Amino acid sequence: MRINLDIQSLRSFLKVAQLGSFTRAAEALSLTQPAISQQIRRLEELLSVGLFVRDNRQVLLTLEGERLIGYAQQILEVNDKVGRLFDVSRTQESVALGIPEYFCEEILQRVIAAVAVELPSVRIGVKVARSLVLAQAFNEGAIDIGLMIDELPKVAGEPLHTLSLKWLGGKQAAVPAEGQEVLLALFKAPCIFRSLAIRRLEESGIRWRCVYESEDLVSLRSAVQAGVGVTLLPGFAQVQGLKSLEALAHLPALPRFGVGLKQRPGWEPWYRSQLLAIIENAWRAEYGAVLKG
Repeated sequence: MRINLDIQSLRSFLKVAQLGSFTRAAEALSLTQPAISQQIRRLEELLSVGLFVRDNRQVLLTLEGERLIGYAQQILEVNDKVGRLFDVSRTQESVALGIPEYFCEEILQRVIAAVAVELPSVRIGVKVARSLVLAQAFNEGAIDIGLMIDELPKVAGEPLHTLSLKWLGGKQAAVPAEGQEVLLALFKAPCIFRSLAIRRLEESGIRWRCVYESEDLVSLRSAVQAGVGVTLLPGFAQVQGLKSLEALAHLPALPRFGVGLKQRPGWEPWYRSQLLAIIENAWRAEYGAVLKG
């Protein structure tokens, strides 16, 4: 049987089912009660089933009505997404997204693709930088929302994930022996990992010297691969050619860090909840099974 469902009738059906009343559904949809009744009656005639029964002034779903609920919700969801996709009346809006370069490529691909489909009227501007630089940009109002890395006690709210830091060296490089000066390859300041590495070595009484500084992750990892020095990075940022030095007992232990989703105070656009869901889903799809624990 081929049928053509009316979207407004499905919308009215769901509202009556939600509120248990034709009168309240009419008020919620800014329609008259006769209009709601007519739409429900037309839907029942089209499907050749009864969708509601009245019981002591309460409107209840029939078995057929309960079966229709899920499908009606899916149909309206798709209908509304299509409507947003071609809504020329909605003005183009912009959002500034901040993201550390450790995972920017994988996450950005997913976020940009999802926003293009679900929020076509929203244009994303991206700032890729280290967390301290992103934090400053937040303070200046230059970023609206972003992924941030910080020590767990400093991460606001529930982090998306916790992660470990690792001392890393080149696979072919000599391992620094106990009592030997540790040569460091680090990001240029400001950088939370740079500050942490220096602080922990100082607290442990270990001599150190910074022999290489970098503005970006690619050149930093290249320097460590070449055996220039030791660095400190999140576990997922290591690549081929690097080895973990965590087995060396004389190197200081490192705290746990968290990845959090931060928003600028006062940032409350109409698409806020959708964009938050898009970013969280992109993170879980890419790293959900990697960074837990």
